[in-house]
Amino acid sequence: MKTEIESVLKRYEQWNNDLYKRYIKKFNKKTTIWDGVIFPDEYANSALKVMVLNREAYGDPQWVPYNVCKAIQTCIKDNTWVFPGQNTLRTHLKQYLAVMNLAHKSSMEMSDDEVRECVQSTDYNDFIESLKGVAYCNVKKSDGKPKSIKSDLFNYAKNGLDILKEQIRYFNPSIILAGNVCEGVLEDLVEWGDDLYIGPDRRICIWQLRIDGDCFPFVDMYHPSLAQGMSEYYLELFHALQAVEKERPGFWNERIDNTKNCFITR
Repeated sequence: MKTEIESVLKRYEQWNNDLYKRYIKKFNKKTTIWDGVIFPDEYANSALKVMVLNREAYGDPQWVPYNVCKAIQTCIKDNTWVFPGQNTLRTHLKQYLAVMNLAHKSSMEMSDDEVRECVQSTDYNDFIESLKGVAYCNVKKSDGKPKSIKSDLFNYAKNGLDILKEQIRYFNPSIILAGNVCEGVLEDLVEWGDDLYIGPDRRICIWQLRIDGDCFPFVDMYHPSLAQGMSEYYLELFHALQAVEKERPGFWNERIDNTKNCFITR
């Protein structure tokens, strides 16, 4: 088992380093905050493979360039808060991953009160265990700013699209939780498949993102750092997953597969 884990880690690190070099060459002289899978061994062994795709990372200049995943690893190992200073983002990610674990357990018939109880009973340690098996990426990996501008995000997404696509292909996620990076950013840059769900006022939509013929459920949702009107947004996420399951019975079980391959190059 140890040899197998070491093989997974070695394969991932080699691929990740090569992709990083490609990105640096493309965005020469830009301050880059790299991303990827937080704990590759945990991700590879997880039946539920979640990819979080947000806008851009930023930080104190003395800490950049750095790696988002290594920063999260350090926080976990040192038993300090992940995403320090970003309480809203941390709280919402905890809620969303708790909801995804309900999909993993095939609990799509639960009532709203039952979902609330499960999410509210999820503590920080539960969150960390879920986070260990997550891929955490940003559309814009260089020159991050505290406030995003969509035209800027679009340009970075367009120029770095091959890198992002390669990450998605290699990670082969069960689902992508995307924080407001579709409209005006990725929507005209990538190929889309079926519309799986369009929520009220389009507060949450689920599309099929198509890459080289493979489809990945792409949850187009608000960014997790948004605070206003978001206290029970996790319920809307659950309702979206529930609606897809009702329309296509067994859909999430097909996506959540312990034998689902990842970290395979083409």
